[in-house]
Amino acid sequence: MTRYAGSALRRCSFDQYYRSGRWDYLDEDHSKEMVRVVEKYAKKGRILDMGCGTGILASMLNPDCFEHYLGVDASQEAIALAQKRKNVKVNFEVSDIQSYKCRGKFDLIMFEESLYYVPFFRRRLLMRFAQSLCPEGLFIVTVADPNRFRRMIRMIRKNFQVVEDRFTSPTGRRLILVFR
Repeated sequence: MTRYAGSALRRCSFDQYYRSGRWDYLDEDHSKEMVRVVEKYAKKGRILDMGCGTGILASMLNPDCFEHYLGVDASQEAIALAQKRKNVKVNFEVSDIQSYKCRGKFDLIMFEESLYYVPFFRRRLLMRFAQSLCPEGLFIVTVADPNRFRRMIRMIRKNFQVVEDRFTSPTGRRLILVFR
């Protein structure tokens, strides 16, 4: 349901995962390496986090590394939890990745463990979001199971200028791609 159903059914599935506590581990298991990567590339600019979940990343970032952070998630349940982290520099919205329309330009657009929930036309989606990047803006995509999503990773490597492409640790299974 979370990958191939329509947006309404996907949203219901995501809401159920958060409501049931199935995804509670995401807040505890959040990568400090991801925080370092975001802080490295944020350049005191505007960050768009597509698939932000409960917004834990926003609360882990040094507030001096960004001007504004906008977290977007399809789950109303996740965004209700994220709203507790809202402040003058951090906001959250409910929207599906595929239908989201960017307002303004961003220095960093992230898909942390979320791009693979877009079942088809990922390249087209990234190209659409690229129009909302500032001139030196970057994407960050993380993939927890690179073997499972080899085609998506190849598509990124082939169609975009990759700046960083590595695993989070020598034994890590999580791949981080930074590209424009």
